[in-house]
Amino acid sequence: MGIGSIVPMAFQTQEDPDTGARLTRLTPKGAICHRTYFYQKSFTRDGSHLLFAGNFDQHWNYYLLDMTKQTARQLTEGEGDNSFGGFLSTDDTVFYYVKHNRDLMRVRLSDGEHTTVYEVPDGWVGYGTWVPNSECTKVVGIEIDADDYIELTDWKKFAELYHRNPHCRLISIDLSTGERTVISDQNTWLGHPIYRPFDDSTVAFCHEGPHDLVTTRMWMVNEDGTNIRKVHEQAPGESCTHEFWVPDGSRMIFVSYLRGESDRWICSVDPDGAGSSRLMQMPPCSHIMSNYDGTLLVGDGSDTPVDVANADGHELENDPYLYVFDLTRKETRKLCRHDTSWEVLDGSRQVNHPHPSFTPDEKQVMFGSDKEGTPAIYLADL
Repeated sequence: MGIGSIVPMAFQTQEDPDTGARLTRLTPKGAICHRTYFYQKSFTRDGSHLLFAGNFDQHWNYYLLDMTKQTARQLTEGEGDNSFGGFLSTDDTVFYYVKHNRDLMRVRLSDGEHTTVYEVPDGWVGYGTWVPNSECTKVVGIEIDADDYIELTDWKKFAELYHRNPHCRLISIDLSTGERTVISDQNTWLGHPIYRPFDDSTVAFCHEGPHDLVTTRMWMVNEDGTNIRKVHEQAPGESCTHEFWVPDGSRMIFVSYLRGESDRWICSVDPDGAGSSRLMQMPPCSHIMSNYDGTLLVGDGSDTPVDVANADGHELENDPYLYVFDLTRKETRKLCRHDTSWEVLDGSRQVNHPHPSFTPDEKQVMFGSDKEGTPAIYLADL
């Protein structure tokens, strides 16, 4: 196999045993397949094609799934793909991903042509998920000093990197020229860089690490590096996680939870980061994502968090459901079971995370699970 190879998918449908929701398994049993990160653009605008990662060619590479033909075309090959951070361009003509933590690549979907847009300089490592602006003319990303970096193949190493206080820089890259601009340079582990949709002047990022040790997770900064500001003043014993911009840019939403409490809170932040508020309580979901205007959210029930330094006070009974939250009516309903194991697989801490999100028409939710043996991608009808 190689670039351009076609893989038959043969979708399988089933009914959720608890809610009756119709589920469609998009990827075959026996293969390791996972979706891209939950706020990256993985569907074409019309929903006809899906960007995902699979190991059909030994390595975890990118494929483009034709939802009508139920076939997937191989887009990349060889080792070294950051298989979670890839994203489709706004006009659906190309996709971008990072190879070997070093090369930001552009792949033309019409013929598979690969172009190196940007190369991380010697002495640095391209870390995590790099995220585009709304027009897909720029991306923000994180580079870590190579002397401080370690491969995060388990949660112990995740904690170790935090305690190193690695030298990091938040960068922006012009996708037409490859020019890099350093927005912020800190001796703190930085992560989750995200342009505010339709407002390139505002970039959000986080201080990464075990949630119960990071006292101020969420930050915003002007694209020119000025006005670094806290997004939310955390209370004693409060942890915050998985912040994202509502796709219309109207606000940022994040998850908040307190030591000793099982339920969590859906919270929002004004676009300028000036104030935060609780929106509604929810079951102990790990990740949440909204529809376009932020009126509906979907979340994945979870177990005791593994990304805390001290599990005492954070113990949870495993919750195997996906939930839909109506923020207008303040209503919660179970959508279906995800039943994933959350286990680290082949050095990946993320591959068995559900990471639910809405399809472009907002009629289905996409999520990942290894409930049938190997990581796979599913759609649940709303």
